[in-house]
Amino acid sequence: MRASSHQSNGNSNPSFLRLDHIYFSYYSALGEVNVLEDIHFHVENGDFVALVGPSGCGKSTILSLISGLLKPVSGYITFYSDSFAPPRIGYMLQHDHLLEWRDVYHNIMLGLEIQKRKTPENLALIDSLLEKYNLSNVKEQKPSALSGGMRQRIALIRTLAIRPDLLLLDEPFSALDYQTRLNVSKDVRNIIKSEQKTAILVTHDISEAVAMADTVIVLSKSPCTVKDCIPIEFEKNGIHRDEVRNSKLFQDYFDKIWRQMQDENTES
Repeated sequence: MRASSHQSNGNSNPSFLRLDHIYFSYYSALGEVNVLEDIHFHVENGDFVALVGPSGCGKSTILSLISGLLKPVSGYITFYSDSFAPPRIGYMLQHDHLLEWRDVYHNIMLGLEIQKRKTPENLALIDSLLEKYNLSNVKEQKPSALSGGMRQRIALIRTLAIRPDLLLLDEPFSALDYQTRLNVSKDVRNIIKSEQKTAILVTHDISEAVAMADTVIVLSKSPCTVKDCIPIEFEKNGIHRDEVRNSKLFQDYFDKIWRQMQDENTES
């Protein structure tokens, strides 16, 4: 079962991640502001899920709750794994935050340094990722010498170097020009799938969500609820991911999500 807004019914293989009836609010000078109301969905191991919804509806707040940066007012966020260790979470933001005084290799190494995990095995992983994704030739360059798309690929490799169980992607392509965005988003999906990682993407771009995700979760305006959970099934219909934007099915998915977003904008 892919990401769903419904409860599982006795499945002996629990989901990798579950959000159960999450509520979140904060207080301002005007009083309590309700942000999330009864958010409920689950994500299977290895799935790529996209969250779409109106601007300011609470998409990034959901990522902050999953990562533990915020705590829900009520409800539960549960991870399931074969070990008792807490999940290792990697975060990719809109800006790559590469340090200009470090070369590419030492930027990638930063997370391992902070976590004191600069082991031979993890350094070997960095080398293999750079080689696998044709980035070895830039590892001694400074970030200022790289294009925006290249910088985001490096930021992804830096995130993968800590061996995350879950990747959270908060509009990581929004600062890129359109053509670069198309190419980088395709590369990022391919890398994440090749490394068999579970990922949740926040985006305001419906096309990006449909092209990248296995499931698109449509959110309402604030206070945010789950409106729909749409499986994206190109592969089941014999369509390769590199060709999806030219398919009628892509337009069908886009139109379905667009209508729900438009309904949201016209509701009083």
